[in-house]
Amino acid sequence: GYTFDGWYYKDEEWSFVGYVVTENMTLEARYTKNKYLITLNNQVEAVKITGIMDGSKYEFDSQITLSAEGRLFKSTILWSRSDGVVYYGDNYTFNVPSYDLNITISIIPYSRNLNKIYFGTYPQTRVDATYANGLMDYSFDYDDTWTGYNYYVSSEQTSFMYYKDVDTDGDGIFDYRGVYFTQYRPDHCSEDVWENDNGYLTNTIYWFSYDSIEWDILEEDKGKALIVANLILDSQEYYSNRSGHNDSEGYANNYELSNIRKFLNETFYNTAFNDLEKISIETTVVDNGVESINPSAASHACNNTNDKLYLLSLTEVQSTYYSTLERTPEASDYAKCQGFFTDNYAWWLRSPSEYNYGAFHINYYGLPNTAYVDSTCVGVRPACWINL
Repeated sequence: GYTFDGWYYKDEEWSFVGYVVTENMTLEARYTKNKYLITLNNQVEAVKITGIMDGSKYEFDSQITLSAEGRLFKSTILWSRSDGVVYYGDNYTFNVPSYDLNITISIIPYSRNLNKIYFGTYPQTRVDATYANGLMDYSFDYDDTWTGYNYYVSSEQTSFMYYKDVDTDGDGIFDYRGVYFTQYRPDHCSEDVWENDNGYLTNTIYWFSYDSIEWDILEEDKGKALIVANLILDSQEYYSNRSGHNDSEGYANNYELSNIRKFLNETFYNTAFNDLEKISIETTVVDNGVESINPSAASHACNNTNDKLYLLSLTEVQSTYYSTLERTPEASDYAKCQGFFTDNYAWWLRSPSEYNYGAFHINYYGLPNTAYVDSTCVGVRPACWINL
């Protein structure tokens, strides 16, 4: 990292040739720091890198901070150096090494910590409106700009619960979701309610922050990983009618025709992931055959499906292969606002029960049980395969 400049005695350059030593002397070795070339290979078109002049030389051991500006997505910047060092984050600080360096800037749609993946965002944590989070700077009274969830009551879709997504910092990304309802969402389309027990009142606006979704890795193979949400993220019915499907193509617990499958691959998929993140999600052939369900429900097996997101099956959660699966997870505030039954903490599986109107879930004790398909108080834990 240095070039030797010579020996000095009392600030004058000393040469051993022709000098006679007549007394004790202290010689000082002086050096100049070398400069090394740093080049940037920016592979992210929407990002501008600041901090250095690309293709310039910088002194050894000097500190440099590179910043990625103008990023469009809430994803992770990856700094890959030609010496094998990698770093994740919007800002990268390092000391110049004693060699030329090439840094490649790319973007990945997730971050990872051991067996955890942080991927996508979804409304999760309840927050108060403050000036700090920007919610007090706007007038968010209930009006016709809110979108109805079109949830079911007595097996008919109706608007009584609404939401609004807002971007408070102007970066083009939603930061908060407001929720407002004029009546409580029924547990079984027309029966008990749980929102009031969870502390949510009618005719009141509640705000939830879009947080990074934490996933647990259940399986990893050849650059791909099967991940399942660490939290219960939402609360939705499996299907809205216990009597079955109007087209007579299946029982009410037919996963292929279910509302929950449509919710995962349309509503949740488009809310939780941006375009870059969607590219990383594999289309999975989901096994809905006899081997994936309880033998007593064999007559309710349906066709396999090609899905981006899906629910785990009864066979999968009972397999020792998925022994690391957390069976009694917590639920997000947003799920509780949607009517999640906090006394049970059940979350849906895709497997039908032996009864036409029932499907399996995992209950508070981590054990499989069944519920009516139109139960809106059962939680949702999406699963998917992603490219690492």
